[in-house]
Amino acid sequence: MGPLTHGGLVAVVALMVGAAGAACAFALFGARLHWGRRNAADVRDLEKARALLRDYIVDRELTEEQLQESEERYRSLIERAYYGIYRSSVDGRFLEVNEALVRMLGYDSADELLELDINKDLYHDASERDQIVERARSGMPLPEWLEVKWRRKDGSAITVRVTAQPRYTRTGSIEYFEGIAEDVTTRHRQEEMLRRSERMASLGTTLAGVAHELNNPLTAVIGFAQIMLREERSEEDRAGLDTIHREAARAARIVKDLLTFTRRQEATRPGRVDVNAVVEYIVSTRRYSLETRGVHCIMRLAPEVPLVAGDASQMEQVVLNLLVNAEHALSEALDAPRSPDAESSPRGTIGITTAVEQDTVVVEVSDTGCGIAPDDLTRIWDPFWTTKAEGEGTGLGLSVVHGIVSAHGGTIDVNTKVGSGTTFTLHFPRSRDDASKVTPVRGSATVDSAQATRPLDVLVIDDETSITTFLSQYLGSRGHAVLTAQSGPQALTIARSGAFDVVVCDLRMPGMDGLETMRALRALPNGDQPRYILSTGATMGAAVIDAAEALQVAAVVPKPYDIEQLRRAVEHA
Repeated sequence: MGPLTHGGLVAVVALMVGAAGAACAFALFGARLHWGRRNAADVRDLEKARALLRDYIVDRELTEEQLQESEERYRSLIERAYYGIYRSSVDGRFLEVNEALVRMLGYDSADELLELDINKDLYHDASERDQIVERARSGMPLPEWLEVKWRRKDGSAITVRVTAQPRYTRTGSIEYFEGIAEDVTTRHRQEEMLRRSERMASLGTTLAGVAHELNNPLTAVIGFAQIMLREERSEEDRAGLDTIHREAARAARIVKDLLTFTRRQEATRPGRVDVNAVVEYIVSTRRYSLETRGVHCIMRLAPEVPLVAGDASQMEQVVLNLLVNAEHALSEALDAPRSPDAESSPRGTIGITTAVEQDTVVVEVSDTGCGIAPDDLTRIWDPFWTTKAEGEGTGLGLSVVHGIVSAHGGTIDVNTKVGSGTTFTLHFPRSRDDASKVTPVRGSATVDSAQATRPLDVLVIDDETSITTFLSQYLGSRGHAVLTAQSGPQALTIARSGAFDVVVCDLRMPGMDGLETMRALRALPNGDQPRYILSTGATMGAAVIDAAEALQVAAVVPKPYDIEQLRRAVEHA
């Protein structure tokens, strides 16, 4: 074999690849060195070739390291991604999945996911994936994003936003799909809550006006019924008046629920509420009714529960509505025939617990009733929606609860299972203010009903003729001299010509409202002498409460009137 020329060396080097090629090349160079010891030029060529080969090997190793680092960075990016990333076969098997997808679907490992039948085990509706596959096979472009229902390992449904694109072979067939998935279940729930809040706010404005307008005629109906029931009547007439009073009072309770529902829109002055005391009070008022129906109510109240910033009466309404709702949920068990050996056992159980979690007070109301169907669960907060028979419920109970809890800065969650019962869990922020809060006087309820009073000069101001007629007749029957006005300006004209002991003024009147009217009356020469009583069928916001206190309003009497409460407010010395 003759000596290798320089061109021959280059050709040899160019053919050398990989570690095996490098070893062969070194062997050949060693042989050539042996053969060409006497040729100095050949030695130099060999040294150059060796240097060239060393550079090639270094570059090759560096390239391989960079490629490995790039693959590791890519793998790390995929594994640390927030979104689920996967490859799946056409026949419905996962080929590769990242950790985020494993967590999203509630599995313990990627291996579990790789064993799934996607159509059967993952999709709630397998036809959704079939449509994606058929669309890709036909060459039609797939939507960038679409929303589908998937099923987690525990069987719970989640809404997933998915983008999936096919990867094709050289022959044009689909090799696999590459997809990215995002769990948007929580986002949808929040968006639905926002939409519901907006609907509630709009509906609340309408209902507030409707409730106020209903309260005025109800005030007259209930008031006159109470007056007539105090007189001697035949049994037939008394039965009719009882019916009128009872049904009007029922309508008034519905109006009260409407006003409570709309109260979330009005800024109320918060007090400091002992949640345990609220629960104990409401349970005590309902215990007899529950026990006579065989319902066992269990209270587990945490000791030293922090006070909650809020309105005590509204908190009472929350607990009462949830307690009544639990009782209704037990109705099927209560109405079922009892076995002879179960006479003394409770027919259903309601549990009420309180607890403290960091800066929140937790209240749970649970029952062992029928539970809530999945299709009904999204509608339970909607006003006027109910599963009860006609005449048994207004559908306002839970919507009122939701409104009050939201207005108190709290949250409410429901956990239910058909046939096993329901648990409502409420979280309220604890009060940060240790100062006492002033609440408006709701009439002088502590005054003895038998207390004697002198005849009083009373000015009644209300834009509803039926209400002024009722108040004039009732207070006149008590021996008081009553003058009436149906507007603020008319009341000012009357007041300029005489003095009064008591002024009863409606809050909402067209033109000049009750607060403006009382402010103008107080500005008159004898304006500080009367006791001012504010009458309203609406809710009292913080601004109204502040204004009433600034005017030294002696009492606030709600409509429809309870005539005993009205009498105490007017005749209080």
